[in-house]
Amino acid sequence: MVESDQKHGVYETIMIESKVREGTFHKVIKDVESGKAVSCSCKCWSKGNKPCVGMRTVGYE
Repeated sequence: MVESDQKHGVYETIMIESKVREGTFHKVIKDVESGKAVSCSCKCWSKGNKPCVGMRTVGYE
């Protein structure tokens, strides 16, 4: 049996459909331990560091 110090499954990706653009999805990264969103693939987050609707839906700190 091999033991590892690495933690697996700390983050989870959640797909949330955009309310503005039909057929477009936000890929929200959620911290499994806290249950809060930590990142998103959308322009609001990646360019402006502002939480989007998808992040607020999941919960954002």
